[in-house]
Amino acid sequence: MYHYLYPEAVVSSIASAVDLAEVGRFRETVQYLRKAAKVLYEGAREVFERVKVAAQSLVELFVEAVTRVLAWVDEHKAYHFLMAAVAAGVVALAAVLDMWGLVELEKLAYAASLTPFFAGRTKTGGKAAERLRSLAEWYERWKIDANVIDEIFSAPLKGERPHAAFLKLAAGRGLPPPLVELRKALARVKGKAERDAVMAAALVLYKTLVKNAEAYREWAELYRWARSLVEKQEFTMATSDIKRLREAHRRLEEVAEQVRRELNSVLTLYSKSDLYKEKPDFLDRLKFLLEVDVKKAEGLAEAGYKRLSDYSDANMGTKAYATLLSIARGGTYGHVAMLLMGEGALADVVLLTPRSAYEKAYRIANTHGETVDPSYSGRRGGSVGKPSWEDRAASVLLRYLLGRAVSEDLVFRRIGEGFEVFRAYGNVEALVDVLKIGETAARSKAGEEVLRHFVEEAKREAPDLSGLDKAPQYLEWRTTDVTTFGGRIEAATAHPWQLRRYFSLLGDEQSFSGNASVTKEGIKPVVTVYWSRKRENQILRESRWLESLLGRRVESWRELVDAIDWRWVLKKVEELVDKLKLWIGPERASDAEREDLIRRMLGELALLVHFAEARRGKDDSDWREERIKMLAKAVEDLSGGRIAGDHAERLARAIIRYAEGYKKEAEERIENLVKDVSVSREEVWGVVERVLGGEDPYVYCLARDCAGDVMVRKFVAPALELIMLEKALNNVFDRERARLIFGEM
Repeated sequence: MYHYLYPEAVVSSIASAVDLAEVGRFRETVQYLRKAAKVLYEGAREVFERVKVAAQSLVELFVEAVTRVLAWVDEHKAYHFLMAAVAAGVVALAAVLDMWGLVELEKLAYAASLTPFFAGRTKTGGKAAERLRSLAEWYERWKIDANVIDEIFSAPLKGERPHAAFLKLAAGRGLPPPLVELRKALARVKGKAERDAVMAAALVLYKTLVKNAEAYREWAELYRWARSLVEKQEFTMATSDIKRLREAHRRLEEVAEQVRRELNSVLTLYSKSDLYKEKPDFLDRLKFLLEVDVKKAEGLAEAGYKRLSDYSDANMGTKAYATLLSIARGGTYGHVAMLLMGEGALADVVLLTPRSAYEKAYRIANTHGETVDPSYSGRRGGSVGKPSWEDRAASVLLRYLLGRAVSEDLVFRRIGEGFEVFRAYGNVEALVDVLKIGETAARSKAGEEVLRHFVEEAKREAPDLSGLDKAPQYLEWRTTDVTTFGGRIEAATAHPWQLRRYFSLLGDEQSFSGNASVTKEGIKPVVTVYWSRKRENQILRESRWLESLLGRRVESWRELVDAIDWRWVLKKVEELVDKLKLWIGPERASDAEREDLIRRMLGELALLVHFAEARRGKDDSDWREERIKMLAKAVEDLSGGRIAGDHAERLARAIIRYAEGYKKEAEERIENLVKDVSVSREEVWGVVERVLGGEDPYVYCLARDCAGDVMVRKFVAPALELIMLEKALNNVFDRERARLIFGEM
């Protein structure tokens, strides 16, 4: 559904809304979004009803998406947009607060160089600890002899199906609630293999919980201990305490592994029985239902509630394993499972899809005045209060200590809503970190050693590309994650593999900066690395590949852009359009939809070609002055000649500054201009809105600079690929090498 609807309705609506919001028309924006969401819903009502998505959910989706885009450029404006959405009654205040928390969380690598802290949702909280303690108490009380369970699993060796053996047990004795619920659930399951699989997965979960109840009790007690510490103004965390904490958490992860091992043992046992040897198809069906997909289980264990639908095809064994893995990691699915298992509904954990399980858990939580995940504050209804600061701080402290490499005692000293963290060497202390704990997020100012370790490890493990032509790979990164500002290259990432690739291409860094997030897995560094622009020039200058494509050596990025025959590129794409048409747009797109996409794509490329040609041979300052003159002429035309001469040029300069992100300065310039011209303020701002609103793509490109690096860098690598493939087709470039390079790019 997402893939089919996003490219058209959602993206275009969001783009239009952002244009409105950028010039401060917030109420108009939110009303537009409400209408767009309703149109989208009506256009695909059957799809949305099938997956239980309401029109209001789409409104929230649109509002959240626009907020994310605005927040990258202007957080102040994004906040006012959200408040306008609340005032207009489009989104509830509780939903807005949660959206803002998510926006703050997911700025990730791109925000690394802009702010000293980085967000990570506070996950556990006192309510979750209570659930863990209750879980332990329930399954200690609901205990039966483990040998009884083993006898049921061994039934096939005696020629009896496990399902029948379980029903025989159920008829002869009083069962604890989880097994009573399992018996009821089995009566609703169709198919012999399905009944045996449900019973096996649920009994493995039951047996594991009974056997390891103490591990959950211990983690709940550790939370209580952490809660008592954060109430103090200062406390010391000894290395022995940290070791005990990590051992307890390791045991929680090991409990999940026991589920996987137990399920494998059950399948091995079944494969040895004559009962199933005679029915290989039956055994294959059991394996299909019970074999754990570890990668899928990892994803489900850590998925937020919006992504639970992505795992609807997870089998019973995968869900059983993911259940306990998610509990160990504080994930949403773990909270779902605890609420269900507290009701004894083990069968529901393995039978229901994750999303359906969430809906049932939501109903259970609502009856207790809670939310499914206690770290959220009533996002989906109910008047639930937010966890106290101490609850959140205790959760952050546990996660922080799990993820930090520590060989000495740590001293935590309270400062406002957070802590300064010191390493203690006897009587000497050294500041190593600062933790801030907000309502929805925890932020850590990573110590220099954490970032340095992250960087040095990536450099050590970086593949050696010496002697190879780096230009094809570098230009692909230049299309996306690697940017340039003035005389330096910048690249931000939270991924070690990506950082290794950067060092392979660009060598040792000039400098780096960064921070870290406190996630449910612990401390996650995020680093921005800087290199001299000379590295880029060297890669381009030494590239034989570029020289063979362009017919000459290029010394810099600007020379490379100018060396491409952009008019040829446009002409070639126009020739290829009919052959490429089937691959453009969503698979289900109609011919008319594809034609519309093609028209817009060619229009965008034509604009780029026009401005790239106009800029050829000009440096940044010369091109800027030319744009100002052309935009001043456009301003004069848009105002019907009422803003002309120096006034038109002043407004053009202000609009370009606005488009470059210097909005406060630009607004002051525009307001000063209003005082000097015999035109109303509304008319002046109307011209600004028309330029930046994109009604006229040519004028829009003058303001946004469609020949600038931000735009052009997206086109350079594809243009060079097209040139290479054309030369290979005409036997001017080696075909096999072209295929290899094309594949790598």
